[in-house]
Amino acid sequence: MLTELQIANLSTAFDVLDVTRDGALDQDDFEKISESVLSGIDRPAGSIYGQAVRDGYLNWWEQIREDADGDGDGRVSKAEYLAAVDRGLLHTTDYLDAVTCVADALFTAVDTDGDGSLSRAEMGAIYASVGIGGEIAAGAFDQIDTDGDGRITSAEWRAAVQGIFMATMAEAPGSNMLGNA
Repeated sequence: MLTELQIANLSTAFDVLDVTRDGALDQDDFEKISESVLSGIDRPAGSIYGQAVRDGYLNWWEQIREDADGDGDGRVSKAEYLAAVDRGLLHTTDYLDAVTCVADALFTAVDTDGDGSLSRAEMGAIYASVGIGGEIAAGAFDQIDTDGDGRITSAEWRAAVQGIFMATMAEAPGSNMLGNA
């Protein structure tokens, strides 16, 4: 059974991914969000970074489609998505691998100075590119930066992105990445 925090985070994540705002996820949403992110972080779609981000998002879509498209129409409603998660989607290796692949590709693409960490500005660019406000990005940065050094390592980022989907308590890494904890 999903907790209130999980339902809130999963619903917000769904809304972010539903780029077309039609109440369902499909491949077009995942293509458009990858384009939006790449534009927002100033990485060309044809670059190695762009291809990794796009491939990651499309693989994530395939995992969602395979496990949540109950009626086989190539679209996944929020109800189908939440039901699939409640049935155990988050506990499948393929799904978490797909989420982690996107997290890793985003981290590498947005780390434009190549220092192996994300600054507030770099993380803010990801959030802005998907329409999430600066206040939520700032709160998320503070929670993700677990050692308080003013930068987010790839391990902190990965744990937080997975936490969007897995966190059941407000104190868990990633529980507040979308402003719900």
